[in-house]
Amino acid sequence: MKTKINPAEPATIPKFVDVLPKPITAKPKYSSGHPKKEYYELQMMEAEHCFHRDFPKSTIWGYNGIYPGPTIEALKDKKIYVKYKNQLPLKHFLPVDFTLHAANDSQEVRTVTHLHGANVAWESDGHPEAWYTKDYTYTGPKFNREIHEYTNHQPGTTLWYHDHAMALTRLNVYAGLAGFYLLRDTIEERSNLPCGDYEYPLLIADKSFNEDGSLFYPEGPPFPVPVHPSITPGFVGNTIVVNGKVWPYLNVEPRKYRFRLLNGSNRRGYVISLSNEQPMIQLGTDGGFLTAPNEIYAVELLPAERTDVIIDFSTCEGQEITLRNMDADFFDEHTSVIMQFRVNRPLRCEDTSEIPERLAVSMDLHPHHAHIERNLPLSATTDDFGRPMLLLNDRMYHDPPTEKPSLDSIEVWNFINATPFIHPIHLHLIQFKILERRPFDVELYQNEGRLEFTGPAEQPRDYERGWKDTVKADAGKVTKIIMHWKDHIGNYMWHCHFLEHEDHDMMRPIVVMKDVHPVSQPHVEVMHTTEQQSSTPTATPSNHEQTAPLLTNAQSPHSSAKQDSKVTDSPDISTTKGHLPDITMHKQNVSQFVPQPIYPANSNRLPANVANRWRRRR
Repeated sequence: MKTKINPAEPATIPKFVDVLPKPITAKPKYSSGHPKKEYYELQMMEAEHCFHRDFPKSTIWGYNGIYPGPTIEALKDKKIYVKYKNQLPLKHFLPVDFTLHAANDSQEVRTVTHLHGANVAWESDGHPEAWYTKDYTYTGPKFNREIHEYTNHQPGTTLWYHDHAMALTRLNVYAGLAGFYLLRDTIEERSNLPCGDYEYPLLIADKSFNEDGSLFYPEGPPFPVPVHPSITPGFVGNTIVVNGKVWPYLNVEPRKYRFRLLNGSNRRGYVISLSNEQPMIQLGTDGGFLTAPNEIYAVELLPAERTDVIIDFSTCEGQEITLRNMDADFFDEHTSVIMQFRVNRPLRCEDTSEIPERLAVSMDLHPHHAHIERNLPLSATTDDFGRPMLLLNDRMYHDPPTEKPSLDSIEVWNFINATPFIHPIHLHLIQFKILERRPFDVELYQNEGRLEFTGPAEQPRDYERGWKDTVKADAGKVTKIIMHWKDHIGNYMWHCHFLEHEDHDMMRPIVVMKDVHPVSQPHVEVMHTTEQQSSTPTATPSNHEQTAPLLTNAQSPHSSAKQDSKVTDSPDISTTKGHLPDITMHKQNVSQFVPQPIYPANSNRLPANVANRWRRRR
């Protein structure tokens, strides 16, 4: 007997019955005030969308009323202008938490579009406080222009645009306000990569549905809170949607295809591989092309991360290949499947595309050139309603800016993740390189404020060695990145890209300042505690084998302004003195701010019924 299809029950939903759609390409419009073919308008609209052949239509919010929104294609160093017009209803169709920043005393429906990964002036960056309502009737405190100017002064890469409104990002993006922005350059032209019908951007996201086919989003967390509706610490859907279709398929020819993969989920991560165990050829990461193609068998993408790959189907004729998700968090038989490739189309013509030997020229940054090294804790506390709240640098969003890099300076940032969760940390404006990750004693850090490493430095994974704008900060590790602040000054952001975390204060301002000369002081050498008797410092994974210090303000920049070497800009971290020169000290004991884990790390310590509930949730 045929099973009744229930959109709320993944086991009843047939897989691979909808063809993968390719997002339409945005077309420029005439504007008397802008050069020809350089002006675009996209309208944020409510519309009806069909996620699956057997579903009723669902209400979405989309750019031009479609999901994903139209793909904007641009050329490096050729400026374009985009106006994102808010034509949305005055009431949200998803549950709004009015206790969050801006939501409690502002209009219910607000939007502002951020071009994720763009090197752009802050006025066009999509600052969360630059929001506006329908027809610009109400505007946020940092709103300053209706038309965004994108100069495209950066390498060709896969960018994406999405809503970034204060306290509403999780709802607006989940509702459908996201689309691709493909920036092309001359490397792409010379490399003879698969293109046209053989190039697909893939926006991968997870969704849940009600029985009537409407989008489901929870009205609160899975534990009691005094607020309703309330933000939840994280939400994962029970189906996988690619380019707006639930578990689609794509008929392909036996030849090379190029896929630009984007994790457009609120919370879910993906470890993507092919079911026939075939390798993929990685061309690029968040910020553009690698120096050379990289053969990989799997790639991990947390929300907002992108990768650019070639899949060669030339030896797979007649096969059905599943694009799999092998991520262990929230794993189940349904969300472990993303889509299917069917190698069943005849080869229309000879495949003359190539996998080049070389791509971009290396422009690495070096730690010994850094002016400032910042130590930035990722910590946990509770808000006024007793809900878990995650913080950056032990501060809420509205606290005064502490990250104020100087224009044209190089900095090293250390994310000290003392929470029991991974976090995808995104920096606006710049692209960075990952230097290393290193485990530390979390319990010691939380209880005594001391940062003691428990293992050696770990190299970046093979799929994340290019330029990045979003990095996985592993739980219990210090993640070290390096970046060059250049081209623009002004108000930017850094935040966790788990959207529920971002909306609930895991976001901080960055102010890039002009004519500010970073003060520098000598390195402090940091070593393993087991190596206290050794004189050999622990080294960073760089070409110059420089020391990997966790520098602090024990040597105050105010008292050493005339010195000309390196300093760590971290008001809360100092180096312990005396018999432990290899351990850094966090002055504030953060253990008092750490709530019970949202998902307990060790469910064996829980009562059986609770433990089972956590296992199901994960």
